[in-house]
Amino acid sequence: MNRSAPASSTAAPAATPVVWVSGSHGKLGREVCRQLRAAGVEVLEADARGPHPVDLTDSAAVARSIQGATAIIHCAAIPTPEHTEPGELVRNNTMACFHALEQAWLAGVRTAVLASSGSIYGTAFSPEPLLYSALPVDESTPLEFVDPYALTKDFTERMGEMYARRGMTVTALRLHWILSSSEAEQVARTTDDADGVANLWGWVELEDAARACVLGLQPTPEHRGYEAVVIASDDTLSETPTDVLLDRHLPTARRRQDFDGHAGGFDTSRAATVIGWHATRSWRRR
Repeated sequence: MNRSAPASSTAAPAATPVVWVSGSHGKLGREVCRQLRAAGVEVLEADARGPHPVDLTDSAAVARSIQGATAIIHCAAIPTPEHTEPGELVRNNTMACFHALEQAWLAGVRTAVLASSGSIYGTAFSPEPLLYSALPVDESTPLEFVDPYALTKDFTERMGEMYARRGMTVTALRLHWILSSSEAEQVARTTDDADGVANLWGWVELEDAARACVLGLQPTPEHRGYEAVVIASDDTLSETPTDVLLDRHLPTARRRQDFDGHAGGFDTSRAATVIGWHATRSWRRR
């Protein structure tokens, strides 16, 4: 019987992670790439802009760009339905996500992070008034959208769930309005409170949003293979106390907890459990 060679006393060095990031020239994608590189991770950029543009609705182009990746972070999408024909919005956002997941799967990638959106609940871009009926908002809050943008995010999450059933670990991040601290301060100090009710005065700081993407690459043991988690700041885009905002603008909403001070209306405890994410930044404590 042949004997195997004795084990080396020195373990082989771990391979350097290679992360494919779509939308790498966008607001979120740029910060994701910066944080990854700062952590010593090799980044493969994929964006319609830049020196080496990639058409993310072209499966062959995505396949070429993804070669060598060990994980993907899909940030690319038309970020708002404004000024975009609904059919093009759905085509672009849906096919870009599908090609990212399908080509990653074919290339042997088994870890994916997807940028979903807090807009999936339907309040942000509803053509008629649609407000939250119970607070805080979490992953069990019903999806009652009637707009195409929210539909594309539902497609994103359902596609992620499908690939998770095939064996990929997928984390979809329901990212709220992504702002720098200075942008958030400007919004908070210049926007009427009534204008923020549809979004529950919610937001997430840019660096925190990108950090959630990076943390999604190494989920905790509590991750169930597919997770869609809320990513939002723990405070509001308002100088008015939250309980006053709710009394004025959402008096009929059922409150499952107290909202002291400027507490945000979103429960991010699942994100803390499955990817170890907590909001750390605020326009109030820059």
